[in-house]
Amino acid sequence: MGVMKRLTTTVLTIALATGIAACSGSSGGEVELFADAMAGHALTVQEATGTPMVWVSSEDGSDPRPGGRPDPSLCSVTGGGTPRLVKPEDTDTARLGDTTLYPVGQLEGFQAPGEVTCSGGEIKHVYVGRS
Repeated sequence: MGVMKRLTTTVLTIALATGIAACSGSSGGEVELFADAMAGHALTVQEATGTPMVWVSSEDGSDPRPGGRPDPSLCSVTGGGTPRLVKPEDTDTARLGDTTLYPVGQLEGFQAPGEVTCSGGEIKHVYVGRS
C-alpha cells in the first residue's frame, strides 16, 4: 500500500510539473491553449479571447511549414462572425512543454465556437491559443 501511495504521489507530481511547464512561452510568457488536434482533423474551438494564433508542430521538432514561414493557406477556418486566417504579427516560435510551436497565422473576425483544420508539409499537430 505504501508503494502505491508513493507511486500515485510521484505520478501526480510529474503531471503537475508537466502542466506548469506546458504553459511557458518562448519569451517567458504563457501560452494559453484553446484547442489542439492532429493535422487534417477539425479542431473545435469552443472559447477564445483576444486574437487567437494558430501554431503547428512536427514529429521531430523541426519546422513543418513548407518554406519555413507562416502560411495561412495551410488551414481552413469556420465559425461565427467572418473568420479568416491572416499572416501573424508575431512570427516567433512558442513552446508548449518540450514542443516547439511554429506560427501559421492569426484568426481575425473569429467568434467561437468554430473549427480550424490544417494540413500540409510535415505538420503533425495543430494548436490554437494565445501567447
